[in-house]
Amino acid sequence: MAPRLVAVDVDGTLLTSGHDLLDSTRDALARARAAGATLMIASGRPVAGLRHQVRRLGIPIDGLVLAGFNGAVVEDAVTGEVFASNLLPSHVSARLYRGLRHMPVSTIVPVGDDVFIEDEEGYMVHVESRANATREVLVQDLASAAPNPPKILVAAPYEVLSAYRARIDELGGTDVETCFSSTFYYEVNAAGVSKGAALAAFCAARGIPLEDTIAFGDNENDLTMIRTAGLGVAMGNAVDVLKEAADVVTSSNDDHGIARVLDGDELLV
Repeated sequence: MAPRLVAVDVDGTLLTSGHDLLDSTRDALARARAAGATLMIASGRPVAGLRHQVRRLGIPIDGLVLAGFNGAVVEDAVTGEVFASNLLPSHVSARLYRGLRHMPVSTIVPVGDDVFIEDEEGYMVHVESRANATREVLVQDLASAAPNPPKILVAAPYEVLSAYRARIDELGGTDVETCFSSTFYYEVNAAGVSKGAALAAFCAARGIPLEDTIAFGDNENDLTMIRTAGLGVAMGNAVDVLKEAADVVTSSNDDHGIARVLDGDELLV
C-alpha cells in the first residue's frame, strides 16, 4: 500500500521512550512523503507543543498537518491554515471546572501558547508546560480566563483518575468526549472531537480516500484514528484495547515500529 496520508501519534508512537526520533522512523516517513504522502501528526498535545516538537526533531514542515488537542484543532504547519477548530462551549467548561475543584486532580488548560492553571504546584503542571514549551498562567478562575478551551487536561496518578473517571464523565455528559492519553492524563474535549474525526474531515477536504491512509498509535485517544484509517496500526507498546482494534500490531516505538510498516517489513506481529 502506497499511502496518500500517514497519521502518527507523538508520545509512545513517533517518539521513543527517551523522547527521541529513531533514524529509521525519520527515514521511513521521509520516503513516504517523497512518494507523495501527507504527514499528519495527531496528538493530545497542543498545536504549540507540536510545533515545538517538530522544530526540536528537525521534521520538515512542507506538507505537514498538525492535529492537536486530540483533533480539536487541525492546522497546516506551513501556512497556519486552520482546517478544524472545535472548542468546548463556555457553559460546559465552567461546569467541569467547578466539579474538578472538588476532586484530587490537577486541571490544566492549554490555549494557544499558554497553559492556564489555578494551582501552580498542581500534579504534572510543570512537566506539561516544559514538554510543550508553553507558558504557565496562574489564574483565580479558569472559567473567566479560558471559557472556550480546545480541551481540559485532567492530571493525577492512574489510580486516582481511574477512581474519578466516571464522575468526570458524568460532569461532561453528552457535551464531551473523554479518554486517557497516558496513565496520568485524562482528556476532555467537545462532543464529536477525536483524532479519527479530524482524520476523516481532513481527508474529505483534500479528496483523500480513507482507504489510502495509515494511522499509528499507542493509547486510548488513538482508538478512533486507528479505526478510521484504511490501515490502523497499534504499536507493540500500545494498550490492549488499541491492539484489539488495530488491523496490524507492529513492534514498539523503541523497536522501529513505524518503519517496519512503512517499509513493508514482514516481521509484523
